[in-house]
Amino acid sequence: MIALLNKKRLNIFFSSLLMAGDFAAIFLALFLSYEIRFHSNFFPTPLGTPSIANYFLPVLWIAVLLVLVMNTHNLYKSDPTKKFIDYGFSIFKSVGITMLFVLAGTFFYRERAYSRSLIFITWVNLVLLITFSRYILSIVYRKRILPKTKKRIVIIGKPESMDMIKSHERYFKRYGDIVGIVSTRKISQGYPISAKHLGSIENFEEVLKEANPDEVILSDLEIPRKKILSMILESEKRMVAFKIVADLFDVMIQQFEIENIDGLNLIRIKESPLNHVYSRFLKRGMDFFGAVFGLAVLSPGLAVIAIIVKLDSRGPVLFSQERMTEGGRIFKIYKFRTMRPEAEAETGPVFAQENDERCTKIGKFLRSYNLDELPQLFNVLAGDMSLVGPRPERPHFVDQFKDDIPRYMSRHHIKAGMTGWAQVNGLRQGTPIEDRVKYDLYYVENWSIWFDLRIIILSLFALKNAY
Repeated sequence: MIALLNKKRLNIFFSSLLMAGDFAAIFLALFLSYEIRFHSNFFPTPLGTPSIANYFLPVLWIAVLLVLVMNTHNLYKSDPTKKFIDYGFSIFKSVGITMLFVLAGTFFYRERAYSRSLIFITWVNLVLLITFSRYILSIVYRKRILPKTKKRIVIIGKPESMDMIKSHERYFKRYGDIVGIVSTRKISQGYPISAKHLGSIENFEEVLKEANPDEVILSDLEIPRKKILSMILESEKRMVAFKIVADLFDVMIQQFEIENIDGLNLIRIKESPLNHVYSRFLKRGMDFFGAVFGLAVLSPGLAVIAIIVKLDSRGPVLFSQERMTEGGRIFKIYKFRTMRPEAEAETGPVFAQENDERCTKIGKFLRSYNLDELPQLFNVLAGDMSLVGPRPERPHFVDQFKDDIPRYMSRHHIKAGMTGWAQVNGLRQGTPIEDRVKYDLYYVENWSIWFDLRIIILSLFALKNAY
């Protein structure tokens, strides 16, 4: 318990350090922006140069507001499993929201005029300085604090139920140390995780005494509810956190809402954010302007690729194929041709494979860098696809998957996308379709415009399993 308290104190200290760093970055951003706006030759100063002291009180209020907004985005919680780029998106979003409030305030508060160009320069400097400050502090955290705050973890389950944890083992190494395993079944095979076997759930109380964990993770949900409840209560008694792994089916639980009808509580599945007209309008607007911008910027490159494809092998430049999008509607998707004409004449519909012999020389290169997908900007412009969404599948494979994979058709509640949450996490060809569906459903049920922007940026670097 004392060790747990010390870990909490270290995390509180680091959170305070983050907050202090943010305050310092805010005032440094003001100073730099003031110098750029009024003491450089880039901007005219027809009304003279105001004193920097005029901005101290407003900046103090801005600092308080920014810290509150950043706190709502969990930017003062230390999460060793979170990637730094995720923090970057949250910082960008928090600063953006804060500065929009500031700009709105300048329109209503007219007693003193504030330079709006200074506000925009401060906006940019804030994002850069806070991101840089967080990057430096993240190194300090990994080197100095994380080794002292790692959690001692006990895993409960049977060998086959631990495959999910095994697949995320590299994150668990940052999250904590697995000090042992508690079995829920008679052991007939080895565990995929190399850790000490501490016994069975029948002697769970003794396990907690011996292992002294900070956290218990249950990966087998087939054990009786009463036993799970007793283990939760025993863990709480010893101030040990108890967590349960949610698999593909249990992810639905996260999307439940309680509806009360005259005292009767009913559970329903939460609506997707994209069920609202405003959200759909916003997403369609981003798709349309994004596709127009993309085609305008990339048109010279598209022309070069088209010429190379034509010279590389006989056949058309573009390849079209039937795919399924929102509501089960069939449309024709367009790609640069990367395979020999009539590649499936003998095999029938099959998935592409690594080192696929059907690919042309230039086709392998295009697929490796996702360049063959660029003509789908025309599909986005036409409204058949979105920039971001679950990747569209062929009707032939949809008919196979919809009966075998629970909730598979739920991914068709929104338009198919050029890229998606599954793809930026490396889940493409050669990865289990069940895992891809899980990521697709997470996207459908947690959509936001910020989530789309994040996926678009991550897609520029997501080349894993692209073939």
